[in-house]
Amino acid sequence: METTTTFTALCERAGRWWTIRVPQVEGLTAQVRSIDQAEIITRQSIARFLGIPPESIKVEILTEAPAPVAEALQARHAVRQAVMAAAEATRAALAALAADGHTFQDAAMMLGLSAAEIELFASATGAPDMRSGSGPLQMADQ
Repeated sequence: METTTTFTALCERAGRWWTIRVPQVEGLTAQVRSIDQAEIITRQSIARFLGIPPESIKVEILTEAPAPVAEALQARHAVRQAVMAAAEATRAALAALAADGHTFQDAAMMLGLSAAEIELFASATGAPDMRSGSGPLQMADQ
């Protein structure tokens, strides 16, 4: 499996164009007409410049933005982090509840989730394999 390297594309509006600078690659700049082209053009430019496959490159686009846009992006980033933390905490809670022998219904009630939500959560995230019913909560490796 190939590793992926993340690069940051700093995009600044210059008239009708966007100028792109990649701080991790000294001297690399590019221009695009539309910001939606920035990711692919930056990835291709980095790949050519460094001689690495484009598939091994992840590009994070950062644009200069008015204050309301920056605030919205910060809020959305905070929400993504909170969702990831909640998912990890839920996985840990499900594992602990299963280890303690709690029932599926107990786990659902204690976590404030419906049986369907637990099953969906488990199948979508690789969390414990939940089996509904009144018996103990079952883990995938048990």
